[in-house]
Amino acid sequence: MKKITAALLLAGLFGAVSAQASVVEFNAAKALTTTNWSDTLSFGKFDTKLGTLTSIKFELNGTVAGSGRAESLDSAASNVTLTLGSLLTLQRPDGSTLVVANPVFSTGYNFSAFDGGIDFAGTSGASTGQVSNSGSNAFTSFSANDFAAFSAAGGGNIDLNLRADGASTGSGSGNLITQFNTAAAGDVKVVYEYTAAAPVPEPETYGMLLLGMGVLGLARRRANKNKAA
Repeated sequence: MKKITAALLLAGLFGAVSAQASVVEFNAAKALTTTNWSDTLSFGKFDTKLGTLTSIKFELNGTVAGSGRAESLDSAASNVTLTLGSLLTLQRPDGSTLVVANPVFSTGYNFSAFDGGIDFAGTSGASTGQVSNSGSNAFTSFSANDFAAFSAAGGGNIDLNLRADGASTGSGSGNLITQFNTAAAGDVKVVYEYTAAAPVPEPETYGMLLLGMGVLGLARRRANKNKAA
């Protein structure tokens, strides 16, 4: 029993100082705004006092919303596709790209030959009405340069640029009039994965360890005396 007690004390000590994988995350968002736009989002840096950084994941979720319309002027029937899109780009402070998301809404129409009126209706024109869609992308960095830029003792903040460029298109007719009105929104998450710093054992832990070792040593000495007798 005494040997078991000492072993448990040793296990408790080394269990207390073992490293653990942990995560810290920060979020920031840009509300739906007419494209094209660019804005600065602020995120917390990784506090190096927490442990050793092992990766940084950047998650970008984008939304495109708006309307599009088209009128075919062709003298023959055509299949027309209207695509509402926005290209969202998250950038480092130096302007380099971290991650890109491209939310898209697409729909098709069967148009007749031009019906004589440029009204985005009738048999040779159409409108999407108000529509929206979302799209996401992520990038995980293991770069030492990113680790240095996104971490500091005590934490702090870092600013990243998020921009949204309109990327809407109409296709399928050789003579096609299109109009688009789009807005975009972006939600960004920065996730730090790290190995937690090993905590320093409390003085009581060392005391218990020494006590356990002492008990074990005393038991061994008594066993040796009994053998000698």
